[in-house]
Amino acid sequence: MKFFEWRGKDLLLNIHVKPRAKENAITGLHGDRLKLRINAPPVDNKANQHIINYLANEFSVKQSEIKLMSGQKHRDKQMRIKQPTQLPGWFKSLSDGT
Repeated sequence: MKFFEWRGKDLLLNIHVKPRAKENAITGLHGDRLKLRINAPPVDNKANQHIINYLANEFSVKQSEIKLMSGQKHRDKQMRIKQPTQLPGWFKSLSDGT
């Protein structure tokens, strides 16, 4: 299983989140998931909103184009990015190895 899957022009990302990190960053893979460190706490949906903000910036889409598909209250999540307009360098390098 890959950390991503294309559904038409939409991108599904399987991620593993480490909240309360020092900085926001993709730090590689965690098994078959993308490892994402964020500096938001996992309280009152703050971490999930922070993930959406981070991914919107990375893929150059509006926040409304990103949807949390599963993992609302878990570290393992699946996010759907509607028609990303750019692929970040980390995505390209990590997807080449999968």
